[in-house]
Amino acid sequence: MAAVLAPRIGHAYCRTTTSAVPNGYDPSANGCWTDGIPLAWHQSRVPIGLISAASSQISLADATRVEHLALAAWNQVTCTGGHANIQVYDDGPIAQIPSACASSDACDAAGHDYLVFDDSGWPHDDPTNALGLTTVTFGVDDGRIFSAYTEINTAEHPIVAQEPPPQGSYDLQGILTHETGHFLGLAHATESTSVMYAYYRPGAIELTPDDEQGLCAIYPPASSQSGTGGGDGCSVRPAGSGDDASGAAAAAILALLMLRRTRRA
Repeated sequence: MAAVLAPRIGHAYCRTTTSAVPNGYDPSANGCWTDGIPLAWHQSRVPIGLISAASSQISLADATRVEHLALAAWNQVTCTGGHANIQVYDDGPIAQIPSACASSDACDAAGHDYLVFDDSGWPHDDPTNALGLTTVTFGVDDGRIFSAYTEINTAEHPIVAQEPPPQGSYDLQGILTHETGHFLGLAHATESTSVMYAYYRPGAIELTPDDEQGLCAIYPPASSQSGTGGGDGCSVRPAGSGDDASGAAAAAILALLMLRRTRRA
């Protein structure tokens, strides 16, 4: 295990890869997990739809407003040479959760990327500590992201649309800003100041230079791309129930985790 858990690379941002992260792996202690192929969208515009029922805690109007703020934080990142070559945009509310795609042929981004509030129950492990989870379906051969969706744990936690959040509640904007980073292919960061750090911090809605550098590394401006996101050909496998890739620290830290998992297509 010493070799598996050896420190990886120096920068603080980390990328999600096609290789499952070992249980209990802590990037803040061991560096980024770099086995496998880094994930990325292979198109420059990616739609997402908010489930129209929203939440008993947060109205559709408030959820949409906050979602736009979280997306704007990433969409406005400027890299050396121009804006990052990726835009995630709100494609409007959708009435129900789309069926999961099981292969690349079935993964229509407009129909499968969504944001949902789990009011009635959190259908995943560790409901007490999880505020949100983003599931990404990707090609095993080239790391191409086919679809992604984000769930917010309103069943177990009081989540609000205001900034800063009142004591005892959690701000949706901070959660969504973090989860959008996972949606785009970033993993948990090694530095506690980063939006992409695994543990919740109230009001963490401003991207740090490290968060921005991570986005620019995945999606460099179109004029300076060097093959980061190209290539459509890949073999695919059926999507499973999901690999737990939370990368969360096992230490007793009194904060809630932000989780993300991956599915292989």
